Formats: sequence, structure tokens, C-alpha cells
Amino acid sequence: MALTPTPVRTLQHYLEEAIFVGQAHRLGVFKELHSKPDTADGLALRMQFDKRATWILLEALVELGYLVKNNDRYMPTEYCVSHLVDEQSPDYEGFFLQFLLYLINPWKTLPHVLRTGAPDETSFKELSMHDFIKGMDSPWKKKLAPEIVDLCIAQCSDPTMCIDIGGAPGTIAKEFVRRGIATIVFDLPQSLEVTQDELRTIPTIEVIAGDATVALPDCTVDIAFLGNLCHGQSPEDNQKIISMCHDILNSNGIIAIFDNLRNESYLGATLALHMLTQSKKGNIYSREEYFEWLYNAGFSKPRIYQLSDKAWQLIIAKKH
Repeated sequence: MALTPTPVRTLQHYLEEAIFVGQAHRLGVFKELHSKPDTADGLALRMQFDKRATWILLEALVELGYLVKNNDRYMPTEYCVSHLVDEQSPDYEGFFLQFLLYLINPWKTLPHVLRTGAPDETSFKELSMHDFIKGMDSPWKKKLAPEIVDLCIAQCSDPTMCIDIGGAPGTIAKEFVRRGIATIVFDLPQSLEVTQDELRTIPTIEVIAGDATVALPDCTVDIAFLGNLCHGQSPEDNQKIISMCHDILNSNGIIAIFDNLRNESYLGATLALHMLTQSKKGNIYSREEYFEWLYNAGFSKPRIYQLSDKAWQLIIAKKH
């Protein structure tokens, strides 16, 4: 079902908020005021900003609900601290906010994409792999992780070993480990550079670098998990990856694919447009396409589970 279009003035407000709050976060304004609340002039002096510009920014951030003002001194709200200052908070979203700021650049290249059929790779130059990978370990995914792992365990008899393909953020791997399932985190080297040191401190996580479109690790597992991976790949590469997953599974193993399904995720078509600007072959695929890849690879009984966040679906299929 199509969503109701957002009024243009509301779009203006959201765009202003995302850009101005994102830039304030990038500059360290919230952290600075959290460490020491201050006047506009005091903050300007500390951060070597223009006084007039600083006052205008801080007043806007009060209006937007990110700062409070008391006796001309500004400090972050509790929401701002938990979401944009305290990186240890389960609600922290600062990395994803910075990734969102980056995304504006490739999104603006849609005219180029429509003319050429390919992304404008010059728009990728500001991509921070750190912000992207850390941003994918976000509150919404942490909330879904137990639900996803519950479904996987329910469909696999006494699993002891899993491979999380494309799992550098670590969200799902950590949940598997919490359930006593040893997990291989397999991802591109540049992605794993962000999290491998942290992940390797967990005894039952093994970190392996590689490219899933080329080969998977030499291993045997009970669960092959593909999370947020398939929408970035071509149909041919998805078929190859799913077939290789079949090869490394034990006889009673399962494959679990966490992604957005076209015509079933309420954001599917829009997310496909997002992928169009950043991936040469990526797309949001339908259940029919996934089922065809699964059957071709030798899987049986594929089933789709609608998750509590209706943007996301989980496909589970069994090895013959």
C-alpha cells in the first residue's frame, strides 16, 4: 500500500533538521556542550566559531528540541545525549546520521543515473566506511536481532555453528553468540577493518575477510545468514551466493535471508531507488525471485516471515 505523500513544507522541515543537526553533530557541538554547558559566546570562543553564527545555530537547535537553554547557557536534551552524544548508549545513532548526510550526495545524482543506468561514482568520495558499518549496528536492528535469531533457531534443529555473510556490523552475530551458536563473520576486508578488533574479543566469533561473490570460507555450518546483503547484488551474484551457501550447510541446515522484499516491504520500491544511485546491479527483489534462486540452489520449503518492523522480511529455507 502506498504511503500518503509528505507535504512539501514538512519535507523542508525534515531536510533542514537532518542537515543542520547532522552538521552540528559532525562539528562536535553536542559533545562540547555536554561536557560543559555554555553561552553562545563561550562556545564560539572554545570552538573558534563566529559569535553571531554560533548564537543563530544554538537557538535553532533549541527550537528543534536538541538543546535546552537556561540562563543563556545551552546544553543537550536527554534525547540528544542518548542518540547523538553517548556512543555507548543503546539508542546512539550518530554514525547513521553521518551516513545519512553522505547519502544526500549520491541521491542528488539521479539525473545522471537515469541517463546512464549507472551510479555517478564521483558522489562516493565522501563515504566513510566507519560511519556506514557502525551505522548499520543501529537501534532498529538491535531491536529486531532477537526476533530474527528466534526464527532461525526455531527452524533449525540444535544449531551450533553459523556464518553471517556480510556481517561486519556484528549485530546479528552477537545475538547468535548470546544463544550459544558459534559464528563466523564474513565480509569484505574494508568493512571488517571497522569492527574486527572488537569482534575478535568475543571467543566464539571468528572473523574472516573475503568477497561473497567470489567464494565463501571453507567451513560447514548449520545456519547461513545473509543480512542486508542481497539488495546490493545482481541477480546472478545472488544466485551464486545462495548456491554456495547450500554447499557449506550441514544436511539439516537452513539459509536465512534478511532483507526488504518488493511488494511486501512498505519501503521496497523506494529502497530500490536508493540502491540505484549506489550499486551498479543492486535492487530490491521479489519473493518469486528469491524462491527461484533458492530452488535452483537445491533448497526446499522456503517461507517468508514478516517481522515486527514491516519494512523487513526474513526468508528461511531448508537444505534438502
